Amino acid sequence: MKKQKKAKLVLMLCLIAVVFSGCSSIAKSAIAKLHNETIDMSRVKDGTWKGSSETGPVSVDVEVTVKASKIERVVLLRHDCGLGHKADVIVDDMKSGNTWDVDIVSGATVSSEVIKNAVNKALRSAMN
Repeated sequence: MKKQKKAKLVLMLCLIAVVFSGCSSIAKSAIAKLHNETIDMSRVKDGTWKGSSETGPVSVDVEVTVKASKIERVVLLRHDCGLGHKADVIVDDMKSGNTWDVDIVSGATVSSEVIKNAVNKALRSAMN
């Protein structure tokens, strides 16, 4: 009886590992399709600009305010993500670093990358 329980447990753990590794490769593939461009902040016009991005179950709408070539504010207008709300903090890093290209939040990789892509799109739309 103990051997059967142990075998079932091992089988369940193997199935969980397969599911997570499959999800991980799907997420990596989706992230790889996001297109970001280099942004020269000196070419970004003052104003408030919107951007959006999505991949898989994560979708984001942002509003980015720029003044004198500086990111003044990044607002997440919408962030549908399940458990990825940990990534919301990267907008503070974007403001303080004056760049969309900031470190991702561990455990919220997809949300981090989608937020970065939405901000990149907003800034691209504001380039001279």
